Amino acid sequence: MKIRLLFVVLTCLTARVDAATSGLKAGAAREDISPGTDVLNWVTGKPYGEVRDPLFVHALALDDGRSQAVLIRWDLVDVSESARDEVRKAIGASLNLSADRIMVHASHTHSAPWAPVYSGGHRGRERDSWWAIRFMPAQNDFPPFKRWMERLIVATTRAAERAVAAARPVEVSIGRIGVPEYLYNRRPRAPAWGLAEPVPKAVGYSQANWHPEVLHGGATFGPMDRTFSLVSFTGPDQQHVASLFHVACHSVSIYPSTPAISADWPGAAMQALMKEFGGGEALFLQGTAGDITPWRRGAAAVDEMAAGLAQKAKIAKKYAVKLAAAPIDAARGNVDLPLMPAARERTGTTHVSTEIQVIVCGPLALVALPGEPLTDLGTQIRERSPYPQTLVLGYSNGMGVHYVGMPGEKARGGYEAGVAGAGTDECGALMVDTAVRLLNETFARSGKKK
Repeated sequence: MKIRLLFVVLTCLTARVDAATSGLKAGAAREDISPGTDVLNWVTGKPYGEVRDPLFVHALALDDGRSQAVLIRWDLVDVSESARDEVRKAIGASLNLSADRIMVHASHTHSAPWAPVYSGGHRGRERDSWWAIRFMPAQNDFPPFKRWMERLIVATTRAAERAVAAARPVEVSIGRIGVPEYLYNRRPRAPAWGLAEPVPKAVGYSQANWHPEVLHGGATFGPMDRTFSLVSFTGPDQQHVASLFHVACHSVSIYPSTPAISADWPGAAMQALMKEFGGGEALFLQGTAGDITPWRRGAAAVDEMAAGLAQKAKIAKKYAVKLAAAPIDAARGNVDLPLMPAARERTGTTHVSTEIQVIVCGPLALVALPGEPLTDLGTQIRERSPYPQTLVLGYSNGMGVHYVGMPGEKARGGYEAGVAGAGTDECGALMVDTAVRLLNETFARSGKKK
């Protein structure tokens, strides 16, 4: 009888431990990271002058009872390698979290500063990206900017701490819906031959006869990921804790028309989703958007896109499916990306060491790529990933070689393959192969079979 009673007690205790360690907790928080209006606009070289809408850092904390991870996203142009290191150092010290469990991502809004550069040594002799200082000198010693770059790390760490403190049990679901009406691939495929007349000049978004659904000169459309992915974290009381929404599209609707600080359409969309879901945080994740822009520009387009995406999110959530609970895992690896001659001259080095990172939770995988990857990188990684729910992010953990496509893009020429793309033609394939390797490593540790 005593043995039987002991067995029952041990079984109950084991069940309690399993319940405590198998469930997922999530928490989210945000902090304002808007710089002072006296900070210089990297496009004009003049002070921003005003804040059209604030910039935020969002933190999402995940905890499966044994392992944790923190996702940081900024309303900034990019993430410099040294900014990534500063964030990981500060959050790691505060929360006792290893670097491979901290992901730093940017929305790529052009109406905000580039991420500060806190130290050199990541890109040869190039400290500040040449792109950020085309029209003005490096701002690190400019008092308004220096104050902001210090506050950025403090606010980011505070958001992570608050997210961890707010973590509570959640269920995870995912829904997807198409949003092609808001997207445009700005790298159409020009015909190789066969035109009986000269190729007409390209029609751009700023011209009166611009129409995103029309291609000129016999061109065909370039690839585009039309997917809006919504990952929802919901408490047992069905209260919305947080959501991730992932779209691949440049955040450039506002910056051509006003020099003011703005989170662009992602900022407006985040606010619209929070209102639609009645609370919780909404975190925008930028995809492989190097060749994708909004279908229209201007304030009206921002409002229309935000409202439209909120309605799309409502439908996606209605048809979302619950994901199986599983442990959190992470991996990261570096790959040396070879540089083009002009970039070699600028940096004084032949390669840039670039980080690829993955964080997985059950069937969900987040893949973080640096720089500005084009659409095909995301497509390749998703197709080769062992995880059925794979979201590929650009603008994460470093600048890499800036614009980067799959082999063959250099031959097509154009802005993204020219001066803005510092790497050689093979860089995209190297990044994809590294990401797939990391995904397979974490999948093998999970013990699952494809």
